[in-house]
Amino acid sequence: MKKRLLIGTALLAAVSVFPQNARINVKPSGKADYSLVKANLYSIGVNEPTAASPLFGSGQSGSTNQGKPASPSISWSLLCGSMNTYGMLVSSSRPLQYNPALNTVSFIHRKSTSYQPIPALPSTAESGVIVAEISSNWGTSWDSTCIWSNATNWGRYPEGAIYNPTGNTSISNAYVVGSGPVVSGSNFVGNWYASKKLGTYDKTASSATGAQQFLSFTLGTYPPNQNPHGWMRNGFSSTDDGIVRTVGVVADDLAGLATTRGFAVATGTFNGTAFDWRIDTLIPPVMLKPDGSKYLSPDPQMAWNQAGTVGYVVGTGVRTGAIRSNRSSQPIIYKMDRSTNPAATWTLLTNQIDFNAPTATIVPYYCAGQPVTQPVVNGDTIGLPFTTELDIAVDKDNKLHVGAVFMSGATDHPDSLNYYSQYVTSINPSEQYKWPHVRNGHPYIWDIIGDGTAAWKVVRVDSISSEGPDAGSGRPGYTENPWDPTGTNSAKINMDARLQLGRTPDGKYITFSWVESDSSYTFNAFKWNNLPDIKTRVMAINSGTSTYVMDVSSFSTPTLQVSPKQNLTTGDNNVMTRATLHYMSPITSAATVYTSTTAFYTVEINTPLTVTNSNPYSQLTNNATWYGATKIAYKFKQASTVGISKNSADAFEGSYIYPNPAQSSAVLALDLTSSSAVDVTVFNTVGQAVKSIRTQGQVGENHINIDLSGLSTGIYLVNVKAGNASTTKKLIVE
Repeated sequence: MKKRLLIGTALLAAVSVFPQNARINVKPSGKADYSLVKANLYSIGVNEPTAASPLFGSGQSGSTNQGKPASPSISWSLLCGSMNTYGMLVSSSRPLQYNPALNTVSFIHRKSTSYQPIPALPSTAESGVIVAEISSNWGTSWDSTCIWSNATNWGRYPEGAIYNPTGNTSISNAYVVGSGPVVSGSNFVGNWYASKKLGTYDKTASSATGAQQFLSFTLGTYPPNQNPHGWMRNGFSSTDDGIVRTVGVVADDLAGLATTRGFAVATGTFNGTAFDWRIDTLIPPVMLKPDGSKYLSPDPQMAWNQAGTVGYVVGTGVRTGAIRSNRSSQPIIYKMDRSTNPAATWTLLTNQIDFNAPTATIVPYYCAGQPVTQPVVNGDTIGLPFTTELDIAVDKDNKLHVGAVFMSGATDHPDSLNYYSQYVTSINPSEQYKWPHVRNGHPYIWDIIGDGTAAWKVVRVDSISSEGPDAGSGRPGYTENPWDPTGTNSAKINMDARLQLGRTPDGKYITFSWVESDSSYTFNAFKWNNLPDIKTRVMAINSGTSTYVMDVSSFSTPTLQVSPKQNLTTGDNNVMTRATLHYMSPITSAATVYTSTTAFYTVEINTPLTVTNSNPYSQLTNNATWYGATKIAYKFKQASTVGISKNSADAFEGSYIYPNPAQSSAVLALDLTSSSAVDVTVFNTVGQAVKSIRTQGQVGENHINIDLSGLSTGIYLVNVKAGNASTTKKLIVE
């Protein structure tokens, strides 16, 4: 096991594993209601004008990319168009999928402006036509086929996958299956479920019995094994047991999302021509708001192993009886294990993630080292990790991976548990951020791993340098949000990190993707994510059940040579700094492993990705979806590397400086295979040494603090020597 050694001019308390040492003297400057953020997200889709309505606004070009240099490119190609952006709003949807048995990629979307279904529909209904794109050669060519077309019930928020009959090896005998909510006029009225055999690619939805099913929210009598449910737009999967699944919500008022009571899991079984759907209802025990509604998010996620024997549903809410650090919006986990009992049902895990546990190292990190410093009801001062982004995957050991980003909950008062803390930064003091954006004070991606049988393990995946500008008029970042305002509320499109998790078919590798912006190039160096690029990292699930290793290549990738993280949009002007509304397939290709040196091995994974945008950014015009898939290479350390000579080859492969840009201090991270003297020298642009540090590095991960006090704003070079090796890195001081 690696040792984490904190050395340099001062100990880095902010990255200590002890919560009491993790506090930084940055206090919240305000608080905000997270329900407003959710309302802004969904008000766009709910209030979407019909195709016959006037378009609001003409679009704008957005923030200027101020001379950002291009890097080696990954191949991106135009996949399709959609009449507007609204089918891509929900990051927990699964429209992009890879089927490993057929080596086929599918993408489910609302039709483009030029696509004409047969038979023709009224213009008001055209935006509700759902089309599937199919490729059996990793995106070199695509076939398209219509799967939903209805004159009165218009498809929204589509997702889906390919169902492959047992033993089948031909794509012509497979089916594409999809689901989502339905709009009629200006109201959400039910759900659509569609399927179509892939032997025929045309513009007509299947007429087979049950191939197009509309289930109204107001049915007097529901079909067998069903009950009221809605918004079936999350976590779609198709597994080797021949079952397809999706998850939505149950609510007092299914036409909206404010009265969500629980989750609805739809299980589809092939009947020879189409799919029969069964609904399982999950009602989490959560606290109530003053108005009687639940502290429960309407966006559950679901993930299964490839065999379809073990699955999880994860939502976010405030659990009944939660105290101290658990008393905020956090993961609520259900599990189904059919590996020994095919008739097993969903079970709420009794061993949920416990942020009060002494080993819960996530607490000091949950909002990048900024625990709450305001007194709370019980007179204590606690940290309240508040989930703002979440996705899940299941690994080879059937462990659940909860990838999450946390901000700081503002209070544990039972009437205000949906509030989060806000911070004023010196960079942009006129607006309030969700993170303070100081050293260790920015978003982090965490992976919380377990199955409910033992303590959950926490792994820090990476940091994020920016946060999403809000979509609501007058809210933080709205002015810097490059999307055009639409509708009477002048709403824009959210530009959060959109964290996505995927796994190889065998579950041995978990891929994390997200988008962030380099504030070196944003307007006035603001920390808004308005120039988004896709970043990825990969985790290897080693032998046993407790060893989880992150790649080191995201800091210096041999095939891409980008820093500090692996940027998958560089070099393509269609997606570079424009990677909005991105999706990653929840299943990637199998990993190809190469042993490149005695110190490292390389893993290559084909990873389907899409980006949807327009140029200029305009919500209601035809938006293009760009597809990217290539063998992304990641480097991992070998399990055993010894000898000081290897420091020359190893220490700097995974070394990096964070944060970068920095303000009062920065941290040099490097991993030594044996003890070695470490010399750090900071030079200005005319070659003068302005800071120097000499310390003794130890085996394992070392974090060396670099005091930047007294340095003026600008670019510096940091020279690092470990043993007989050296490297130089660029550092930007703000």
